Amino acid sequence: MAKVNIKSGTYTPFGGLYFANKAFSSLSIGKIINETLGTRSSTYNGYQWDEIVSALFDVYLSGGDYVEDVNRRVCHLRESPNARIPTSHTIGRAIKELVCSNTEYKSSAGNVFRFNVNSKLNELLMRLNMSMGLLREGQVVDVDFDHVFVRTEKADAKYSYKQAFGYFPGVVSIDGVIAYIENRDGNTPVKFHQADTLTRAFELLHFKGLVINMFRADCGSYAEDIIRAVDDNCRVFYIRALHSAAMYTHIEDISVWKHVLIGLQDTEVASFMSSNFMEDSHYRIVVQRTEDKDETPDLFGKRYTYRCIITNDWDSDEKSVIETYNKRGARERDFDRLNNDFGWKHLPCSFLEENTVFMILTAICMNFFSYLTRQISPVFTPITPTSRVKKFVFHFAAVCAKWTRTARTWTINLYTDGPYNRLSFG
Repeated sequence: MAKVNIKSGTYTPFGGLYFANKAFSSLSIGKIINETLGTRSSTYNGYQWDEIVSALFDVYLSGGDYVEDVNRRVCHLRESPNARIPTSHTIGRAIKELVCSNTEYKSSAGNVFRFNVNSKLNELLMRLNMSMGLLREGQVVDVDFDHVFVRTEKADAKYSYKQAFGYFPGVVSIDGVIAYIENRDGNTPVKFHQADTLTRAFELLHFKGLVINMFRADCGSYAEDIIRAVDDNCRVFYIRALHSAAMYTHIEDISVWKHVLIGLQDTEVASFMSSNFMEDSHYRIVVQRTEDKDETPDLFGKRYTYRCIITNDWDSDEKSVIETYNKRGARERDFDRLNNDFGWKHLPCSFLEENTVFMILTAICMNFFSYLTRQISPVFTPITPTSRVKKFVFHFAAVCAKWTRTARTWTINLYTDGPYNRLSFG
């Protein structure tokens, strides 16, 4: 057996984070944060907003799961000469300083549901997206929307139809980039005031100079007021339609089905004009039916599973419509990253409005991570633009390093043969 010697020294196991912090500085992210949010502290030792957000970046980009992990990793993160790392208590206080009051909506049944609309932080989210080049003024974009159930047993979490306590934030994303977040009670019906949420999101995107080409959403957006809001702001939309007696009546009237291959699945498709919403708009219902081969045919013949999509796209064939809609499935991976890589699984605060702040700040972290992986992937081949944080830590962040000072100049010594010298961030 080898002999073990425990030695202390000013080494850090996260030398790769130096380059992440360098990218943070070169993009003037700190400046944009402080311009948008204002001065947090007037004292010399007080932490400003950019230092709070930078600390969150370092926690999650070094593989942390909780805000409290900043305390466990503080000895390593502080090795950088200019680093100022707040404690988790300071971060918690800062989060509370950014809260906005909840908006309450009463349903026709008399139930009250709380929404939290933090316009200032959503403005910051989009400003940073533009600064990082993830989105550009004049860009034509495709928008995905979904409600993400965040399981938690915080003090004000409500019991959801998901059979658990939690929140139900609405999230707008553009090609994996989080663009807008509104939080709400976990027991809120998905369609309730969703049109208002989408209208606020569309207004922000338009204000930033983005041109919305396409909108996709699941059946939680299948309602007249929502479709009106979408149709007014997007060129084309694809929304999963709910089944109903009227829908099945139309399906039964279809006499001609086309056989197509979608992915590896042999299926049949058809379409007809919708009469459910705004009859004068002439929306189209695209139907996909797939034979249930595991089911025994009944008295009426073969059994089928039906999927319907409502759209204003009459130019594309049924196969193209279905394939376009199915691409929104990639967004489930984004929500998984938010939950498991960027802290949504472990919300730090007790109340809806506080956790909304945390959600938006960590969404900023995820967008910054997307920028980093796009810049790093051409140099570090194990890393791709879609890599998870675990791979980033293993192949990039986790490298032994030591800071030295000679002739008033700081030098970081990396003990690796990785191509870090080929990276350039400003």
